[in-house]
Amino acid sequence: MLDKPVVQAFITQAHKRSYPAKHTLIHTGDVPQTLYLILEGSVSIQLEDEQGHEIVLAYLGAGSFFGELCLFPEQQARTAIVRTRSPTLVAEIGYQNFRLFNQKHPEIMFEVAGQLAARLRDTSRRLGDLAFLDVSGRIARTLLELCQRPEAVQSLRGTTVRISRQELARNVGCSREMAGRVLKKLEEDGVLTSKGRSIHINKIKGVAA
Repeated sequence: MLDKPVVQAFITQAHKRSYPAKHTLIHTGDVPQTLYLILEGSVSIQLEDEQGHEIVLAYLGAGSFFGELCLFPEQQARTAIVRTRSPTLVAEIGYQNFRLFNQKHPEIMFEVAGQLAARLRDTSRRLGDLAFLDVSGRIARTLLELCQRPEAVQSLRGTTVRISRQELARNVGCSREMAGRVLKKLEEDGVLTSKGRSIHINKIKGVAA
């Protein structure tokens, strides 16, 4: 995606900035001013309630835009938290400059809108998971999805992903303790091994079962 001519043109017009892991780029309620494109690294998109409970909506990696919803005039404030999961390099452009860029390169909106549509489909699927899958099923699906991400480490013996129990719980809408119990059961079944933030999945088919 990053090698597309229109995206390369976008990158040349944007400012590049690096952020460390666990840095919050966007807070709920922030005044929106900027569109972002991830060049390296990854971020999590999260919602937080009044009690401080968080749920992860999505993970985004290289080639992903975020901050695009606020391009629409009726969106007056940020509605989610965006936090880096690893050292991350982004291309940033103010909305006014992006609109000027869009006048010369209207095809850029197909890239932005395409990603937005894909995320809406993913959100619908996640809502279905919350309604129709139990916690074990939601954790299994999340682990499978993490195995497909670029930052997952593949080997002949399986796949290693990095995610804490707390973050896993935020992904699937359960408590940290419940996520820990499900991981322990999968480990007892020989499906995976877990140590700290690293989870090594030995049998992906077993996780999906």
